[in-house]
Amino acid sequence: MTSSIVRALLVTALLGVSAPGAAQQKKPIEISAERFAFTPSRVTLTLGEEVEFKLTSEDTAHGFRILDTDINIAIPKRGQRDIVVRFKPSKAGRYVFECSRMCGAGHNFMRGELVVKEPGRP
Repeated sequence: MTSSIVRALLVTALLGVSAPGAAQQKKPIEISAERFAFTPSRVTLTLGEEVEFKLTSEDTAHGFRILDTDINIAIPKRGQRDIVVRFKPSKAGRYVFECSRMCGAGHNFMRGELVVKEPGRP
């Protein structure tokens, strides 16, 4: 390799610049489900940012549905396994997520919110 190529690779590695066509990292977000609540129950995202939700249950089986999207998945009960779901919001605004599997008397209150903001906005 020539010294200019090696130098360019070192600069790229040090600055964290991605090579053209390189896969973009997905922002990991852990959400746990337990006794009629999600933790965290509010998540803020940036429009265009792809996230990877790691979903776990701390008790029984639950569901995870983001309203007005095609995401609706079962979360196995505690100790079985975690579920990973990718999401990339298509518009700024608020998205509600909820438990989509009957999990007990407080099931209807098991909701959360995704707040999607335009890039550069606080």
